[in-house]
Amino acid sequence: MSGGNESCTAGPTSMSYLTCLTYILEEWTGVEDIGDYLSYAFYILWLLFPLVVVFVLPGVIIILFYVSILWLHIYKRKNEIKEAYSHDVWIGAREMLATIWDGHGRIWHGYELHGVENIPQGPGLVVFYHGATPVDYIYFSARLHIMKKRRCNVVADHFVFRLPG
Repeated sequence: MSGGNESCTAGPTSMSYLTCLTYILEEWTGVEDIGDYLSYAFYILWLLFPLVVVFVLPGVIIILFYVSILWLHIYKRKNEIKEAYSHDVWIGAREMLATIWDGHGRIWHGYELHGVENIPQGPGLVVFYHGATPVDYIYFSARLHIMKKRRCNVVADHFVFRLPG
């Protein structure tokens, strides 16, 4: 190694954070010019980032679907005895799933719900478009449940009921 500084802040020349990091990695691994390798790795990561996003988003949604279903099955088994003595034992499960899906919609998609005050107190009809998966309906119903404590039922195509789970 070249006779460098003991630390990145000591000595006559000041180093940037990344230069200091590459210097420390070169000393630790014994590989010279590790900065070139790191810049190549960052380039490959930047190049493949769109593919990662394309495959991660559907994966997260599918995992969240199955976690929700598993949560409901566990909740049902846990509360079978309480159901006989309580009029609605599913309130806790609805609250938990609404919070999970609302958090996912807000964090991943920046989902917001405007105009809830225009939904009538009695029955109403909300018409909306959904893509390949009914995720936007799930975000809508979760946010509506959190804001107004109302449930929203859906009329759906046969395709939705053919989804696994």
